[in-house]
Parts: sequence; C-alpha cells; structure tokens
Amino acid sequence: MKLVECWRWRFRDPRSGRMCRTMYALCEEEAKKYPEAERIPGTLVMREVDEHDFADTLPHVGCPSPG
Repeated sequence: MKLVECWRWRFRDPRSGRMCRTMYALCEEEAKKYPEAERIPGTLVMREVDEHDFADTLPHVGCPSPG
C-alpha cells in the first residue's frame, strides 16, 4: 500500500465565473481536470492506494538511502 496526499481544491467555474470547491479530497492528478485548481489549506488527508502509477508525495526526510 502507498500513501498519497489528497486535498479539497478550489477553482473558478469557466462558465459562471464563480469560485467552486470540490466536494471530496482529490489527489493532484485528479484535480488537473479543474482549471487553475488551488489546494484548500487544512484539508489534507492521506489516502492508501495499492496502484504503482501514483507519484510518491511524502517527503523522504530522515529515510535511510537504499544500498
């Protein structure tokens, strides 16, 4: 299992011009479909995934180097 950062995002609706927010926390890849989406501070959740195509979003501070 891998942990991925997920956030709620705010974006401007291209048709109405109003600021909107996502209802659920999305990873950065999922949020790319919203134009100029910005993370909403304080909404971070970590999601466990078992897929290998997600980019690792955790910092590697203090982790020993392999080898």
